[in-house]
Amino acid sequence: MALDDGHFVQCYNKGCGLKFDPTINDPEACTFHPGPPYFHDAYKIWNCCNKKSTDFGTWLSYKGCAKGPHNSEKPVDVVKVSATKEIRPEKEEDVIVWNGLNKPAERGGKSGEPVPIKMETTAGARAAIERFNEQVGSNSNEGLLKGAPCRNAGCSTTYDGSEMDGLTCVHHPGVAIFHEGMKYWSCCRKKTSDFGAFLEQKGCETGTHLWTRNEKVDKLREDWFSSNGIVTINLYCKGALPESLRATTDGLCLSLSFVHGFGSKQSELQYELFGEISASESLIRIGERKVEVILKQSEVGSWPRLRYEVAPPAGEDAEN
Repeated sequence: MALDDGHFVQCYNKGCGLKFDPTINDPEACTFHPGPPYFHDAYKIWNCCNKKSTDFGTWLSYKGCAKGPHNSEKPVDVVKVSATKEIRPEKEEDVIVWNGLNKPAERGGKSGEPVPIKMETTAGARAAIERFNEQVGSNSNEGLLKGAPCRNAGCSTTYDGSEMDGLTCVHHPGVAIFHEGMKYWSCCRKKTSDFGAFLEQKGCETGTHLWTRNEKVDKLREDWFSSNGIVTINLYCKGALPESLRATTDGLCLSLSFVHGFGSKQSELQYELFGEISASESLIRIGERKVEVILKQSEVGSWPRLRYEVAPPAGEDAEN
């Protein structure tokens, strides 16, 4: 015979909310959420099954993901959410709350002047470059055609024969920085909003012309990881030339420019980083087969991605 409502008791397992007959409370009578709730930005998430929603009512209605007996023990902090339903709010110490370490660093107007990152070269990389130079000989201009441009930034001179080797090259040794509408070279930092004026800026350093037929490589094979306050980016390439490398950062943006392939390839890379780094504690290490970018985080925390994104991908709030 069916029991009347007076014989049923309320279950207080999270995600259940049903009344049950205590005399037939078997080990699989209740479907509930065993894990604590997880609040991240506007999302309410069940940590046990990762079901989430920005709507509190929808989140509460998600069916449990585990089986077990009903629980009739009523906590003292239970509150009514409707005339017929009660829930137990989690104690503050039992709720997983996003602590902010995995959020992108604040941007706004926060941007300092780019400063160089120190560099070191491994013994293996130096030995590989020496071997290559011995094999190809000292005539680096062999095979160059007249009219080949100087690859140094800011120099417009073109190659017109080997007699030009002794001519002075006026160029920008730094990298181009484009930030908040301004264009400037990291070496001399003369800022302008006009792109034409930026291109016409005279170099700030003298040196030798770089007569190369470098192939422009916009994308290198790379991987990255973060651990113990250090973010490491591995850029896989052979024969990176130490004297060609320029690396600067303002803490949030990283600019890299270097020649590799023992002088046959050139790459310029820009990163808007997920978090802030310390330039003085970071390092670029040139190896025989890769360039290792070792970045010291300003605040220790795991980065979910390397680059900053303005907004999460479409469909982020869809139910898993």
